[in-house]
Amino acid sequence: MFTGVSLPENPGHDTVYTLLPSASDDAYYRERTNRNIGWITETEQQILRDSVIGIAGCGGMGGLLASLFCRMGIGEVRVADSEVFDLSNVNRQFGASRTSIGRSKALETARLTRAICDDNTLMVFPQGITEESAQDFAQGCHIILDEIEFWAVGSRILLHQAARSFGASLLNCNAVGFGSRLFRFDPEGFTMEELLDLSYEDAKVLQERIQSGTASTEEVTLVMERMFRGLVPELPEYASEDAGYSTVSAVRTRLLTEQRASIVSSTPLLASGFLATHTVFELLSKSTIPRVYQRPPAAPGYLIIDAGFHEARVVHRKGSDL
Repeated sequence: MFTGVSLPENPGHDTVYTLLPSASDDAYYRERTNRNIGWITETEQQILRDSVIGIAGCGGMGGLLASLFCRMGIGEVRVADSEVFDLSNVNRQFGASRTSIGRSKALETARLTRAICDDNTLMVFPQGITEESAQDFAQGCHIILDEIEFWAVGSRILLHQAARSFGASLLNCNAVGFGSRLFRFDPEGFTMEELLDLSYEDAKVLQERIQSGTASTEEVTLVMERMFRGLVPELPEYASEDAGYSTVSAVRTRLLTEQRASIVSSTPLLASGFLATHTVFELLSKSTIPRVYQRPPAAPGYLIIDAGFHEARVVHRKGSDL
């Protein structure tokens, strides 16, 4: 465990880093968050300042979310990701650039976020969500965001188990096509294990085999279909029937053969704003001011928005619907 105001020159991937505020001037904080006031009150801004958000995954959405929440004035932000940036990440990920290829996603996200503001606390878990780190990551969080990559089903279930153990609400949101689906998991409600119909033990083995390149086609297909059924229902088709091309078929084939998800550069921006807004609404449930907004239904239900189809819907599902 490292505690300081900035990352050391050569941080390791096995250490948890706690970066404390290097500036605590109240006038500075009030001015830099001043444009929030009106849509929220100064009292509600203090609620945000007293809040702790955990973001698991620093990819297309997670890194951007970390920067959004720091700009918004959240008092403590935690980020976790075990991966390093590769060239294909440059099309959409907050910390990805020509110079960051090969570097830790969590650590690069922390560096960039720290440059935006340094009057909050930032915890960094470059080892990602593991059996050793999950409890420390989740403890004390008011809300946790599941932005773990598609194939990491073991880490995803482990995160959800840790969130439940501390009674923390958890939101999951994805970037699919030109839209997004937002799920809300309550501590006493429907679980990720039920949604994917996988135990942690089975999910852990499947994740290890897929990520090591030793999984069979049947194992890859099983995880892909469970993820689609649970978290990516209604896979959108954007090609017309007479196009001679199917976006759904192309995306499914690429996932199965390459284990790579197709992600358009603009969609994580839309999805991140969607998720960040609902995270703020969840935190402001502590406010004395009643809010008028569409809360996501409890999982396995979800909210859906799609810029391509110009639609927004509430989808109610029960476990029996899966």
